[in-house]
Amino acid sequence: MEKLCEKTAEDFSRFVLTDITEKVQPINKLIDDMFARLEEFQTMIYFAKQERISALNSLASVHGNFQMLTNLLQRIDSIENLIEQVKITLSVLERDIEKAEEELGYTESTTNKVANIFTPLFKKNTNSDRSHSPNLSQIYKTSDYFYSNSDLDKSEE
Repeated sequence: MEKLCEKTAEDFSRFVLTDITEKVQPINKLIDDMFARLEEFQTMIYFAKQERISALNSLASVHGNFQMLTNLLQRIDSIENLIEQVKITLSVLERDIEKAEEELGYTESTTNKVANIFTPLFKKNTNSDRSHSPNLSQIYKTSDYFYSNSDLDKSEE
């Protein structure tokens, strides 16, 4: 019976003494893969945090320059308005000049330009009592479109 017990113990010991390295090796490989993925994820999170910080700094910079940007946009609008007013004034002045040329007899179709220069000297004016002063249209003022630095400083406050 003792021999039988020893034989049974030997048989059972073979079950216990199995080589578990073969079974643990795939688990270790999976754990190593998970560590590598975790490190990649940590790197991506770090880059995302850096991008967020950079975006916040840029946003703070934009917010800090908002008033300056607003003033610049107002100046651009003023320049656009000035250009439009200059166009209108120029067309009115051109119309007044053409009208005055017609009244004085200056035309571009006249071939003798030198004669045109002397025409007002030799031409008798039928309306000698006419003291025609050209209708000076209201000329624009730059102060209407551009602000001085003191005005800008007041608007910033």
